[in-house]
Amino acid sequence: MMETKVEHDGTRLRSYRVMKNITLTRAAGMCGVSKSELSKLESGARPIRPDHVIKLAGVYGITPLDLLTPDSKLRAFIEHAAETPVAQREIPLFEGRALSLRHKDAKPTGKVPCPVQLIDVPGAYAVGICDMANAPALLPGVILHVHPARPVLINDLVINRVTWSPLVFFLRQTDDGDLYGLTLSKKRVDLDRDAIDLLHKVAGVWMLNGSSD
Repeated sequence: MMETKVEHDGTRLRSYRVMKNITLTRAAGMCGVSKSELSKLESGARPIRPDHVIKLAGVYGITPLDLLTPDSKLRAFIEHAAETPVAQREIPLFEGRALSLRHKDAKPTGKVPCPVQLIDVPGAYAVGICDMANAPALLPGVILHVHPARPVLINDLVINRVTWSPLVFFLRQTDDGDLYGLTLSKKRVDLDRDAIDLLHKVAGVWMLNGSSD
């Protein structure tokens, strides 16, 4: 007698990912989990949470309920979430080169799933790194999640909205109290004291393999 294969929520996660022709690495990075974790969710080795379902549905361009089996225990949670006003699930994605050239007039090129730490942050956005200016620390494909409202501190990685180029640097301070930016390639950018109010804090750095710092 042939064994009946029971479909679980993880099976549907994998089926939709394959159907959408998205690699495990790319899906994990867009969802904000590691490649290993997403693999375990798909295999059923790790329990799936409602936030996993909501984020992956956004990545695959389908409704969260589509990712669940008819008898899934998560359906009630997802249905409740759909009926309840929730914080933002996506944030706009800007291309780094466009920000450097067009400054505040730059237009987003798309959206990415919103990380947990930014779901209640108005004006949160993401910046895609598409050139080798900050290699090897930030390779093309890296996405920076930006918290525009959080106070910037010395040694924070920030988006430079003062001169806009270089776009990303660490905020540093001399022994005399002068502020300056130090890029990942060790280039120095002198800053006025008032410039700190124009810098935006990078809240997360998402690598191509889905890991974060």
